[in-house]
Amino acid sequence: MPEEVDVRSILLKVRQSADGLNDWIGRSIAWFIVPLVLLTVMEVIMRRGFDSPTIWSFEVLKQIYAVHFMIVAAYGLLHGAHVSVDVFTQVLSTKKQAVLSLISYLIFYFPFCIVGVWQGYIFAATSWKMKEHTWSVFSPAIYPVKTVIVVTFALLLIQGVSQVIKEIFIIKEWDDV
Repeated sequence: MPEEVDVRSILLKVRQSADGLNDWIGRSIAWFIVPLVLLTVMEVIMRRGFDSPTIWSFEVLKQIYAVHFMIVAAYGLLHGAHVSVDVFTQVLSTKKQAVLSLISYLIFYFPFCIVGVWQGYIFAATSWKMKEHTWSVFSPAIYPVKTVIVVTFALLLIQGVSQVIKEIFIIKEWDDV
């Protein structure tokens, strides 16, 4: 007789892996703020203090910020940092809130993320094919940053699976052990 599959423990491991991945990535990428601030201060000093602005700082700062802003989206979802309008749902029981959230993820969230991965891939692949650069005088490559769009939506998709598992645990009244 085959052994029964313990769905609860499998879901728990998937959830813990997704949460761990996005927590680690979010904490790591958060350090991008340090060079962002230092380069901004350096540019201000160069521009205002020495009347000698750089031609590259704006583009580099924009790319660092883009990576920082996009990659931490899944980390924000993990820690409940995204805007949520729960005026109507706050009067529902926890179980009903979980059911509504589960339905919302299935109808809105996952299709949006799938389209984001799909279209982001097309967008990034086109940029890689043409070795796209910005139009500025400095003209850095833009295709690595466009690849971040795909990575961002993939991480959001992974975190969405974790969030759905959390809702299932609430609905099933399973402990989080």
